Order: sequence, then C-alpha cells, then structure tokens
Amino acid sequence: MSHVNTFAYDLSAYLANILSPLTGSMDFMVNNSAHFVSTISVESILDNEIMVSFDVELLFTNVPINAAVEAALQKLENDPSLADCSTPAPPPIVDLLNFVLRSTYFQYNGSIYEQQEGAAMGSQVSAVIANLYMESFEEQAMATSPYKPRILKRYVDDTFTGLDSGSVDSFLQHFNNQEPSIRFAMETEIDSKPASRDTAVSREPDGRLTTSVYRKPMHTEQYLVYDSHHPQSVKCDIVKCLYDRAKRLLTKPSVISKEKKHL
Repeated sequence: MSHVNTFAYDLSAYLANILSPLTGSMDFMVNNSAHFVSTISVESILDNEIMVSFDVELLFTNVPINAAVEAALQKLENDPSLADCSTPAPPPIVDLLNFVLRSTYFQYNGSIYEQQEGAAMGSQVSAVIANLYMESFEEQAMATSPYKPRILKRYVDDTFTGLDSGSVDSFLQHFNNQEPSIRFAMETEIDSKPASRDTAVSREPDGRLTTSVYRKPMHTEQYLVYDSHHPQSVKCDIVKCLYDRAKRLLTKPSVISKEKKHL
C-alpha cells in the first residue's frame, strides 16, 4: 500500500528522518543481510544447542501504538545529540508521531476504509517505529527471560538464535507472553535451514556456521521475460544483481560453485 501524495506523506517522511538514527543501538541488531553474514560467520553452535529463527506475525498491523510511541519518546529523551539539532523537542515530535500513526485511512475500490490496528501500512515512519518498538520489546523480554541465547541476531521482525535445545519452547512462550498483539512463529534447523531474510544458515560438522542464498519454496526463478521490451542493460543487471548478492551471502566454497552454476 502506498502513501504517496496522501495528506500525511511529507510529515511521515520528516518523522522517519528524525527517528531513523535512533535505531540499531542494540548489540544484537543487524543492518542488512551482508551485515548478518559477517556477524554470524564468526559464530559456532555447540552440541547441545539448536538454531532457531523467530518471526513476528504481521508486525506492522500489530504494533501497539501507545507502547511504540513511548519507546520513541524514551529514545528521543536519551539522545544527547537532539539538543544540537534544529529538531523540535521530544513532546511535539511525539504528538506528530501519534497523529501520523493513527492516520490510517485509505481508499480501495472507491470506498474509504480505516485500519483499526497497528501502524499505518505504507507510511515511511511505520517501518522505523516498528523497529524502535521491537528494540524496546526485546530488551525487556531478554531482561526477564529465564534463559539467554548465546547467539542472538535480529533484523526488524526476524530473529536468529542459537538456543539450548531444551529451552526452545519455553523461550518462545516467554516472548509470546510479553504483549498480546505480538506473536512469534518459529522455525528450527530440524525443520529446515533457518533463514534470516534472504540468507539460509547451515551447521557444519565442527559447529561452524555457513551461509547461502535462501529461496522460498514457492520461488519461481522468474524475474523478467527475456524477450520483453526492456533495455538489454536491465536484463544484464538482473543477473549481475543476483551474482553480487550471492557473493555477499555465500561463505562455503562448495556452495559458491553450486550457486554460480544455478545462476
């Protein structure tokens, strides 16, 4: 859903620019797939541990607005650089943020609808506020968790962990008990290779972790019809983009050659 040209579009972009620098302060945060690969490639899994990925179900439409705005306010009040900027003080920013996040009207098929739960879909600031909320959520959940994962990496709503195999279910239950609207689904290495975004993680015999390109089961391998009326440069760049992604994500020599052949 797009918010381009809506009444709150410019204000949403303005707030996103203010709040974006406040994200990513937690040690377990990763910025993108390449960053995830660089941090996970130095880790190893112990014999009594299991790789588990947790995914928040429908994060944007389930973000509790009051808690998310409170998390943003705390970040703003604790930001020492805010006083040196020409940015408004935290209270006015929060007032504007409340307005944008609750401006959830949209038009579909000639009718006007109101999104009643969560952050406004398609709004630039929604992604930022969801990230800020998840940082606050995870910080509180980890502080009260009876078990701390030895490996923990998160990108927005995807969390990769290395957990003691006997603590997986209780860890999931603990996280799902924090906030009624935030529910996690999990995938273990027993089911398949746990994935974070477009990166699959494999356990080597010695416990080292290697990564490869992850494709969903319904992936069709179709990107662009070759005889379509697109410039030749666009068609070549698609292949180059896929190859560059593979170079960033692959860390095992045998998988690298297999991926090249696949492309």
